[in-house]
Amino acid sequence: MQNKNLIKYTCIFSFIIFSIMESNAQTESAVFKVVAYQKYTTIQRFNPKTYAYFDQLIYKLIRPNSNGELIILPTTISDLKLLKKGKSEYDNVKLLIGIGGAKKNSKHFSAMAASPVSRKNFIKNIIEFCHQHGLDGADIDWEYPQSSVDKANAVVLFKELHKAFKEKGLFLTAAVTYTPGQVRFAKSIENYVHQVNLMVYEPMEGLHTFQEQIDFAMNLIHKEKLNLKKLILGLPFYGRNLSDGKAIAYNKIIKSKELGTTDLSKLDYMDIDETKNNVINMKLNGLAGIMFWELGFDTSVNTSTSLLRGINSVLK
Repeated sequence: MQNKNLIKYTCIFSFIIFSIMESNAQTESAVFKVVAYQKYTTIQRFNPKTYAYFDQLIYKLIRPNSNGELIILPTTISDLKLLKKGKSEYDNVKLLIGIGGAKKNSKHFSAMAASPVSRKNFIKNIIEFCHQHGLDGADIDWEYPQSSVDKANAVVLFKELHKAFKEKGLFLTAAVTYTPGQVRFAKSIENYVHQVNLMVYEPMEGLHTFQEQIDFAMNLIHKEKLNLKKLILGLPFYGRNLSDGKAIAYNKIIKSKELGTTDLSKLDYMDIDETKNNVINMKLNGLAGIMFWELGFDTSVNTSTSLLRGINSVLK
């Protein structure tokens, strides 16, 4: 009888422990993430204390060539050393390398992805680069696979990246824009990445404000049934001149506002209140998190005007 009771209580205890562990795992995976992009051109403004305000930092950029070799910029290695040094007290933050980007930064993706040999070389080189520099993974930003052939090759590339990264314990993300075709492309690769970073801040014909872009993207996301638990929505840390479309960093907008040198009615940008409201709405809608372009455009995180600080204030 005593043995039966012992077995009974042991089973109950084990069930409770398992339930707690399962609950903790679900809670951890359900954490609303903040993802920062850091471009090499603004690295001089980087403050290591900002690591306390986000979950991932993606450093941009390196480029692939058609053979799958990595084109590394002159400052890349020293920049990564700086970022690694600053991260020493923040082991929970993932540091990723951003590969590709606008215009020439994505020029060779099509040729590389079309060749099995080049894809294999590309994947091998990324893994070696991540291990050599102590990185947690990579963000692939092919702008953009347009043709059906390119999209098919891109899916194969992400499948192969997924398999290789999983074996090496590396984190894989994809940066994708929010046109209907690219959102469908995001759907086709979402099973092969840890997350999709949707670049909703990029301009689109017919949409005149950042808020219109966000609303348009959210409708598409629901229409195409993207996996919200893998979806990170992008917010702008910059504004646009309404007359010529030129971008201006958020910190410059704030400085101009303080000096009274800019007519803010001629700019479209998201202030702290708009940014905070969008973060709240995205969390309520079940998204995995938000990302922003880019960290170097923010004001100091020690100031009340900081967008990053504002975002964190509504997530506490």
